[in-house]
Amino acid sequence: MRILTMIGLLALATPAAAQPQTQLQLDDLRAQQQAAERRAIDQSSQIQALDARLRADQASADLAAQRAGARLPLLPYGDPTLSTSAAPPPSYPSMPDAMLAASNQRVQDAARKRR
Repeated sequence: MRILTMIGLLALATPAAAQPQTQLQLDDLRAQQQAAERRAIDQSSQIQALDARLRADQASADLAAQRAGARLPLLPYGDPTLSTSAAPPPSYPSMPDAMLAASNQRVQDAARKRR
């Protein structure tokens, strides 16, 4: 009878003894899960920071490429800032005064006839 009582007590004590060990395992699993969540959040933050840095570097490179690509066309007659010699004065067309006066008179006569 004593042996039966002893086995019964041991049978009842076994779940109670296993309970703290299971509770410790649950606490350990919860701590591991929380640590994994924190690592995931840290990794996500690092990825977002690297993505933002990559976009900023790309935008900077695009601006530099635009600045470098905007070149002025080469002038076919040379650089105007470099003067090698004095340029000859331009030759403007000329009209004798008599011809100019006759042309002016014809324009005025045509304007009077219209009115």
